[in-house]
Amino acid sequence: MQFMNFTLDKFQEEAVNAIDKNKSVLVSAPTGSGKTLIADYAIDKALKGNKRIIYTAPIKALSNQKYKDFTEQYGADKIGLMTGDIVINTEAQVLIMTTEVYRNMAIIKDPMLDDVLYCIMDEIHFISDVERGHVWEESIIFSDNKTRFIFLSATIPNSVEFASWVGKIKKHKVEIIRYDHRPVPLKIVFYDTDLGITTLDKIKEQKKLDKYPRYGHSRKRQRFAQKIEPPNYVDVVQDLKHKDKLPCIFFVFSRKKTQDYAFKLAKKYNYLTEEEKKELSSIVSAEFIKISAEVASLNSTKTLRQCLGKGVAFHHAGLLPDVKHVVEKLFAKGLLKVLFATETFAVGINMPAKTVCFDGLRKYTGTGFRYLNSKEFFQISGRAGRRGMDKEGLSISLIHRRSADIEKIKEFTEKDILPLKSQFRISYNTVLNMINLHNEKEIEQILMKNFFTFQELGKRASGTYVLRQIKARYERLVRTLRKLGYTNKNGLTELGLFTSKIYSDELEVSQLFAADFDFKFDEYTILLAIGALVYEERKGTTFYNLFPSQKLSKLAIAIKNHPILKKGKWSKNINNMSAIVQPCFEQKSFITILKNTNMLEGDLIRIMMQMLDKLEQLERASMDHNFTALVRNSKYLVRESLKGIHIF
Repeated sequence: MQFMNFTLDKFQEEAVNAIDKNKSVLVSAPTGSGKTLIADYAIDKALKGNKRIIYTAPIKALSNQKYKDFTEQYGADKIGLMTGDIVINTEAQVLIMTTEVYRNMAIIKDPMLDDVLYCIMDEIHFISDVERGHVWEESIIFSDNKTRFIFLSATIPNSVEFASWVGKIKKHKVEIIRYDHRPVPLKIVFYDTDLGITTLDKIKEQKKLDKYPRYGHSRKRQRFAQKIEPPNYVDVVQDLKHKDKLPCIFFVFSRKKTQDYAFKLAKKYNYLTEEEKKELSSIVSAEFIKISAEVASLNSTKTLRQCLGKGVAFHHAGLLPDVKHVVEKLFAKGLLKVLFATETFAVGINMPAKTVCFDGLRKYTGTGFRYLNSKEFFQISGRAGRRGMDKEGLSISLIHRRSADIEKIKEFTEKDILPLKSQFRISYNTVLNMINLHNEKEIEQILMKNFFTFQELGKRASGTYVLRQIKARYERLVRTLRKLGYTNKNGLTELGLFTSKIYSDELEVSQLFAADFDFKFDEYTILLAIGALVYEERKGTTFYNLFPSQKLSKLAIAIKNHPILKKGKWSKNINNMSAIVQPCFEQKSFITILKNTNMLEGDLIRIMMQMLDKLEQLERASMDHNFTALVRNSKYLVRESLKGIHIF
């Protein structure tokens, strides 16, 4: 079977046949095997049949990328984008959105979903994500039973269990299409300082020998062990160059290190021919003409330009979209031989390389370090091997054998065995929307539909206990909402209706702006409060210029004296947020605001876009015309500060 000038593989053909029969499908296949073509087929079918289709992505960067790709392919009039902070062409047949936006539409039974032919859920394995997995689960639970799904994921060991759950609660069968073959075989190896490219077993053997001195007496044992150096990324890259294993994506779990590594490597080595340098220089010049002088003068941009001329670059979420676009374009053309990237590059951006390297196999979680899980390891490793170009893809992990837990590393690097696992949890927003739109019997049925209960019921009696726990949690939230005045015997109060339209930080937002909070807001203090709510502190972030004021102090005191708001840690952010909000309020440029902090430019964009998202929710939720006018003005101020900056 042919589609878009491709001869479909057997698993792709099975998937499109199921789509033609209006069935839901779960496609479980390795990274790089061609799952996207199945989504393309469904979109093409919807457009030809004049139907609506939704494509959900786990991160905004992927939503934005898909919007660009599909716009180029099908035309801007056919494609829309909804990510909360950005809304484009909502009447389009093809709507690209984050899973959070889809969940928010599904839970309120948004009429926009009435004529949806399919909902494509890319990277469905995110349902196991501890922080956000519940969003995927609620998206499925609250979707209409007539909605058909296309679930796309890397290998899912418990695909039958997941498909059975969806089939049971949506009352239609989900076809399972498994494909375990990689079009380009993947070879997984490791790099040790002394052994070079090797296997884990050989590193394990060497680690045993490290306990004994190579010469002398046993008292030298400890001194010898201390001399074991961690692998050097420069040695690895040079080794790959000599073995003709470039281009390479070198994954580093630190934004700062991606830049440091790239700069140091480019300072020492060149990886381009003279012909490649000329081509790269021509593209870079053409692309940077489109970028403002202020953006071009940023330290990160200047550092990147120094690296590009040597065929080296870096890519992470802290860079501006325009700058990342240049890197992606050069990489796609084969003009970058070594790209240092964070893991966001592995989610959604379909740019494989001959080799993938891991600087380490542990990542920072915000509170400490942990090893990768098998899903993360194979998602990133899956970027190794270019179809039609490489006989095999190579995944190399740098191992410091002195501190490495070899057995633990074996667990997640030998096979992708991590099953989908429910992260279901009930929020105040979910409870309010259920009370508003469902009767008691329907609510009880909804509470039984989660994946967690389904999984536990399969384990004999423990399932009934889990169900009781979920109901108890629901009832606790209901009691709290009743006590605080969000509900009464008739359903939702005005405060409850307001809060049902706020999708995160709902209690804080409603107590600030819809309850009897003893404070008179204006645009400046609205921005301060919203900024403090959305800001997530990153280690090492500094704010250089703060703007203390009477308004700020009054707001901070009012929050401190409030019985509910005083409990949140977010209120401590208000002082720091003045560094962003004051110049924003004065309609200063994005670059001016950036000078008040050492925050990376991409992080500042993220905060400002999250502020816009929250302000949009606030405007929709409020029935107070004077207040909504203030919110609209606040949105205007943020957008003005972002003028001239391409946000995706």
